[in-house]
This record gives sequence, structure tokens and C-alpha cells, in this order.
Amino acid sequence: MNSLFNQRLQSHFTQMSKYLRYVFNDFFVIALMFIIGGIGYQYAMFIKHLQAGQWWEKLVLVVLILVVIQLNNLVTFVKRADFVFWLPKEKEFFAFLRSGLRYSKSLAVVVQIVAWFVMIPFIEKSMVNTNIAIISMFLVVMVFLKMMILNFQMIDNYHHNRNILNKKIFYRVIIPLVIVALAAYINVYVGVIIGIAVLILSHLLVAKLKQQSIDWQVVIEKTESHENSLNRFFNMFTDVENMQGAIKRRSYLDSLFKMFNDDVYSVLYSRGIVRDKEISGLLTRVSVLGAIIIGAIKLDWMAILIALLFMYLIVFQLIPYFTNFDDNVFTSLYPITFDQQVKSFTNVIGKIMILVVIVLMIGSIFMFNLLGSIMLLLALVIEWILLIKIYVPKKIKKASSNY
Repeated sequence: MNSLFNQRLQSHFTQMSKYLRYVFNDFFVIALMFIIGGIGYQYAMFIKHLQAGQWWEKLVLVVLILVVIQLNNLVTFVKRADFVFWLPKEKEFFAFLRSGLRYSKSLAVVVQIVAWFVMIPFIEKSMVNTNIAIISMFLVVMVFLKMMILNFQMIDNYHHNRNILNKKIFYRVIIPLVIVALAAYINVYVGVIIGIAVLILSHLLVAKLKQQSIDWQVVIEKTESHENSLNRFFNMFTDVENMQGAIKRRSYLDSLFKMFNDDVYSVLYSRGIVRDKEISGLLTRVSVLGAIIIGAIKLDWMAILIALLFMYLIVFQLIPYFTNFDDNVFTSLYPITFDQQVKSFTNVIGKIMILVVIVLMIGSIFMFNLLGSIMLLLALVIEWILLIKIYVPKKIKKASSNY
């Protein structure tokens, strides 16, 4: 079983390396350096001017730790076919799932250490009277709680007696909230002791799973959900194979389609983009994320640069949709020239990007002064003209000439 898990893990790493080279391209790496530098600078200024011992600081610390320990879920790399092949020996399959649990814990520990390292200055401000031992104990609490959560996620993969311990709200929120609150408000060592006790209890419950039956439906759904989440992220940067998407009816947007009723292809492209689960989800996620980042950054030039980057990423991901209906034989019956099709597609993308500009400008309300907002709007308008009037048509015609 360990050999099988290692093969699946190696296959996962191969897939990750295949797509990560598209994610961390030169343009994105440069932008990421600016983003991390800007956020780091703002965080340093926030800590510098933060007065220690304020009543709300411990409350924020508790919430931050609760959020951080929710990161990373149990990864098992189970395939749908495993249900058929391993059902007769599902007790032996426990070793495979346990390998997934160990891998998930090792990955989670790294994430917790990085998050704790970033939080150290805020922990010092929040706890007032502190030292390296107390700060280190917060890391111990975070790691123990994260391991406990992963153990209970492992338990959820099996048929077992349902009780209050197995409810997600209990082991993901209530137990961690009590332990972290005790660590922050009473004594950090009390939180560590209770955390150890809960972790040992979860380990004992996991050890009993070997004699129980696997809930294959739950395991497969979790694995596929994890894979789809990764694929959706990679799909923001490149085309991903085996993407699972579906057409979804959004009747509440019917009134919005009136602005896209210029011609046949405008209607076709607009409805196709909005009703496509992956494309519409991409537009929504990237636009909202961009608005949030713009609102959180205090440097005007940094926020403008990020807004321009998000505009480019969205347009870049929409361009391949031009050929989405080429396999539909009925579109060849339209008495429309290629140039008219390009014009229709460009108009649709242009109107969609106007909506994106509005969303990004909403984010600037929480950050910029009037001059900063005007500068952002001017920069977005200039980029809109360059992308829609020049970049998109040339990109489409160049791609079409290669066929």
C-alpha cells in the first residue's frame, strides 16, 4: 500500500510541476514580488504603530489562529476505481489512507510554521508579557490542533457511530476555539496540555478505524473536490485537462443580457461565457480577489499595478473562448464573416471588462483618495483600450493564421 501511495504521490507531483511552470511565469513572478513586498511593508508599518495590550488584539489573535488551522485538508489520492479493486481488501487499504494522513500532516506542519512565523510580531504585541517559550507554545498549539483536525477528517472517511465529536463544527471550530482562547486569555501551557489530550484521543480513534468499513463515497467526493480545486486554480493561468464543468442556468442575469444582444455571435458568446461554470467562476473569483487586494494595499502605485495585472489575466484567459463553438457545425451556417465574428467577440469581452473595471473600482473606494481613484480609473481605461482594441483582435487573428 505504501508503494501504491508513493506512485500516486509521484503522479501528483508530476502534474503539479507541469502546471506550476505556467503559474510562475516571469510576468507573474515579478508581480508577486511586488505584492509580497507591498503587503510586507504594510504589515511592518501596522505592527510598528500598534499599541500593545489593547483589548481586541487577543480576540484577533484567536480568530487568526482559528483561520490558519483550517488551511490544508486531508489528501488521500484515492481514485474512483479503487472502490471496485480494493473493496474486498478494504481493511488493508487503511495503510494507504494512513499514508495520506501522514503526508497531509507533514504538509500542514510546514504551513502552520510559516503562518506562525508571520504572526510572531502580532503575538508579541497581543500577549504583552511574553518570551520565546510562550511564542513557541503557540506554534505547538497550532500544530496539535491541526493534526487533531486531520485525524477527525480521517475518521469521517469511515462508517462509524456518529456523535458530537465527529461533527465538523465541533472538531474544526468549538474545540480549537476553546483551546486557543485558554492559551491566549488564561495560560498558553493550559492550551498545550488540553491540546495534547485531544490529539491523543483523536489518535486512539484513528487506530480503531482498521476494523471498520470505508465510506467510499465520502472519500472519493473529497478527493475529487480537492483535485477540482487545484485544477480551477491552474485554469486561471493555462488550459487544464480533464476539467469538470457544466452549464448552469442563471436566470437572475437575464436582464443583463440586453446589453449583449447586438448580433448573433454576441448573444452566443455572452450566454456561453456566463453560463459556463468554469469561465464565469473564473471571472467572479479573479475580479473579487483583485478588488479585495486593491482595497487592502495602501500604496497607490502598487494597487494600480495589481489592478492592471488582474485585468490582463482575465482577458488572457477569455481569449481561447473565441474557438469554443468551432466544433458546432451549425455555426458554419451563419452568414457572418470571420472579421465580424472577431468584432462580436471583442465587443463582448469589452463589455465584460467594463463590469470588471467597476468591481475593481469598488475595491479602490476603501483605499484611495479621490486623486488615487481617478488615477486608477484612468490606468484601467487606457489598458482597456489597448487590450480590447489592439491586443485581443491581433491575438485572435495570429492564432487563427496558425491553423
